[in-house]
Amino acid sequence: MIKIDNLLISISLLSVLLVSLYIGVYYKTDTYIENEKEVFKEIVHGNITRLHKVPIILYHNIDGKGPYSLPFEKLKNQFIQLQKNSIKVISLQQLESHIDEQKPFNEKVVSITFDDGYYSMYEKLMPLARSLSYPVTLFVYIDTIMPGGTKSLTWKMLTIMQKNNIDIQCHSQSHPDLVKVYNKGTIESKYALYREIYLSKKILELYLNKNIDYFAFPYGRYSV
Repeated sequence: MIKIDNLLISISLLSVLLVSLYIGVYYKTDTYIENEKEVFKEIVHGNITRLHKVPIILYHNIDGKGPYSLPFEKLKNQFIQLQKNSIKVISLQQLESHIDEQKPFNEKVVSITFDDGYYSMYEKLMPLARSLSYPVTLFVYIDTIMPGGTKSLTWKMLTIMQKNNIDIQCHSQSHPDLVKVYNKGTIESKYALYREIYLSKKILELYLNKNIDYFAFPYGRYSV
């Protein structure tokens, strides 16, 4: 994810991807990982420098269906485990502020993000995050937002989520591999990058009436 500020969008933006720099440690927990207990043990008990080594826990779907989906009860247990072990969940904005100001954390902290924009984010994640007062960041790509339907996120749902502990940020227009798009080197591919990175941000800002500050690269793919 990156900070987006200006109209000029170029592939150089890809070199400052926040997630790829890990801000220290980056954990993927979106599948049935074999070392799940070890990952959370490290988060809970690990000797992590509290200035920059802040775990960012990434999830995708939470309906328990498919290779990138975690069962909701497992997610709930993980969230509660953080709470029981006095690990504070902070927003990306709070994390960025601490890094910019070089302020150490006086307690163990993590940030939590979700990618893509599944219906389970509205149906299951939002009530859970609200009940625990966890600030969570959701990176959505525009093409997954539908005007209606029983199992698709809508703009109205995103607006409601934004008011209930879920900070909406940008994950592109159509979720392509942006490195492959960039490598084509054509006029069309340059416009595609502009559309996927910049216009997607503007669409979210228009519909949600908020600033979009972060961008998560599809598939974690970026170039430097």
